[in-house]
Amino acid sequence: MHFVKALIAAIAISLISPAAMAQTAKRSPQEFVKAAASSDMFEIRSSELALRKSQTSRVKEFARMMIKDHTTSSKRLLSAAKKAVEPEMTSKHAAQLEALSKVSGESFDNAYVEAQVAAHQGALALMTSYAKNGQAKHLAAHAKKTAPVIRQHLKHAQQLSKSGSQG
Repeated sequence: MHFVKALIAAIAISLISPAAMAQTAKRSPQEFVKAAASSDMFEIRSSELALRKSQTSRVKEFARMMIKDHTTSSKRLLSAAKKAVEPEMTSKHAAQLEALSKVSGESFDNAYVEAQVAAHQGALALMTSYAKNGQAKHLAAHAKKTAPVIRQHLKHAQQLSKSGSQG
């Protein structure tokens, strides 16, 4: 369990560090699309995992919402990108998903919720930065429209984290 928490913390720090924020502001449209697609894919796949492994109804309810909302976000991203984007997870998201797949029971619920907090912090930084500084106006509009949904997901995940994801 300590490995999972350390991995999640390292990923969270790398996603929201000042250097990462600065890098986000300089992303090309292609880099933005790749990062956003990976984020959505991680949310969907980790939430599918949560539906199979979670012990609590609150976590499963959150996971269902993640699947629905991030599937919608992916479709909107593809439309905004104006071309077919082959969704591919970054190595960071793939490693985090792999770590989650090895955890079970109550430990899984806690690891999943913490992963959601970290992932949504990173996704929110990506969307808000690209909405303000993005090179492609149609993608910046997508980021601006998506950021409030991600902000709500982050708040929800933080509430689950504070309550110990029980229920």
